[in-house]
Amino acid sequence: MNKKYLPIIFTLIAIFISTFLWEKIILPYDAQNQIYGEYSVNLYNPNNDTLRFIFFVFFPLITFLISYLIFFKEKTFSFRQVIFNKIIPNNAKIETNLNVFTIFIIIILLVEFLILDFDVFSKNIDHVHDGMLLTPSNNAYLLNKFWTSSYIERGLFAQFGPIILWKLFGIKSIGLIHLNNLFFLLLNKILLVFLCAKISKNLLFDQNLKKLYFIILSILSVSLVSYYGLGAFPERLFIFLLFFLIFFDTLNEVNKFSLSLFFLGTFSIISMLCYIDIGAYVNVFLITILIYFFIRKELKKLVSLFLGIVFSWLIFLLIISPEELKEFFNITLSVYSTVDYYNGLIFPTPFLSGDARSTRALLFSICAGILVIILNFNKSTRLNYNNKTLFLFLFVASILVFKTALSRSDAPHIKVALGFNLFLIYSTVLYFLFSYIENKNKIKSLIDKFIGNSKKNYINLFVVFFLLCMTIFKTNIVNIKNISNSLSNINNFINYKDEKYLAPNYKQLISYYKNLIKSEKCVQILTNEASLPYLLDKPTCTQYYFMYPIGAANLQKKFINQLKSSKPKTILYNSEITTWNFSAKHAPLLFNYINQNYSFYSKLKYWTFYKIN
Repeated sequence: MNKKYLPIIFTLIAIFISTFLWEKIILPYDAQNQIYGEYSVNLYNPNNDTLRFIFFVFFPLITFLISYLIFFKEKTFSFRQVIFNKIIPNNAKIETNLNVFTIFIIIILLVEFLILDFDVFSKNIDHVHDGMLLTPSNNAYLLNKFWTSSYIERGLFAQFGPIILWKLFGIKSIGLIHLNNLFFLLLNKILLVFLCAKISKNLLFDQNLKKLYFIILSILSVSLVSYYGLGAFPERLFIFLLFFLIFFDTLNEVNKFSLSLFFLGTFSIISMLCYIDIGAYVNVFLITILIYFFIRKELKKLVSLFLGIVFSWLIFLLIISPEELKEFFNITLSVYSTVDYYNGLIFPTPFLSGDARSTRALLFSICAGILVIILNFNKSTRLNYNNKTLFLFLFVASILVFKTALSRSDAPHIKVALGFNLFLIYSTVLYFLFSYIENKNKIKSLIDKFIGNSKKNYINLFVVFFLLCMTIFKTNIVNIKNISNSLSNINNFINYKDEKYLAPNYKQLISYYKNLIKSEKCVQILTNEASLPYLLDKPTCTQYYFMYPIGAANLQKKFINQLKSSKPKTILYNSEITTWNFSAKHAPLLFNYINQNYSFYSKLKYWTFYKIN
């Protein structure tokens, strides 16, 4: 047998073994956990999925790496050569001007944004996810408090960002929130294009191949972001993409004290304030970079990054009031320790569960890892330090972000978890394809004729325009006719009355509820319709506006104490219309208190109200 096939054969055997051992990896269940969810029902430790994932992915990858180094010893670098790969800051061959193409693609993306049919995004409100933005922001707007006014399970900027928009535009509207989400999706597309440009510039191809590589990679990358429906790069990954873009620029720096790395270190707290899950990924990533610098003995770069981390946290600790700071740490630690228990779904067994989607996601991680190994260890790959290191850390990012799918293994979360993975596969597979093309004179000459030289940029621009327009404008959420009145469409969008977003049932509920609590200073609900306090334009009586995370006993007790203090006369007890059910099985202590101190008052269609005894 030809030895070149042996690494793949051994890897396939390793995948088979990993599949067999998947359900054998079992950690004991925490019997003290009383949070109701899929894990507690099945007495399942949430860390099982993480350990299973690590073994399933890395056992085949280690197998491939060892066998690859053994059977291709003469064609591969050693570990030491890979780790201590030299930085080449100014390689003349990588200097390719892609600015024209980058600007042109961004212009097309801006046009796409302006011709969006904004009426598509002004349908009925998502009372859960929209409410997680609207109500905390309204609480802060009315009370001038942040963590002390709302249990912030996502992050400061993620949930209080609307306040900035409300004060900037002088209006409080749901449309403004939706526009903000769309804007960050646009920014994600632009950041991906910039990242594609940086990768392309550092390729050791000739200029025409670089241009074509950049065009194709940009088209593939922007397709991972979706305005309508969940894409692989939702708005919450903006801060991670920005972090990665800055990180790429630092790779070109020799071992010296670096302002760029210092600034990169500030993302430790910035990411935590945006989304606490993304914050966790970024901070683990920062630790990985510090270890990488230490191994390479780049101590000046290590110190620069470390000082940025320390400085940013010190500034945060100094400017935040003690009360807010205490709640920030309490809530963040609470979310980290409980989120898997109330939100988690057991990850399906690969190949054997019948869930092809989850199995495919795991195989993507293995494939991405194999591609990165070949790119870093094969002597024939013509990549400089920047791109080799970037691809390596892209793989690290893809592993970290996959925790999103391990925590909740439904289709949307798996899709989000694959963003960095897919981008890595696109960019590396394209590299191998273009490496093959480079050695094929006939194909290469056709590309040279098609792309042309600097005097024929109009051809390049036409190609970019045509391909991008075919990709971007194929959906039913854009209309080229909107370009002439785009600004007025946006203005109308952000000025729509909140009633436009409400179904008739909810319009009736809001009218009834307002009359019911017109003499009360605050509102309290026991359903997961988190938007209701905002729609009623009153602060919540407790920090707990969204019931889903309130499963731990200590949170229930804190909730009860705040109810005792605020004494809301009326409580929305139950909703039969929401799919996010919340009942006594989720919070027995809380409902026991409610049932002892409140009694049935009225029912409006699907909603039941209780009054204080």
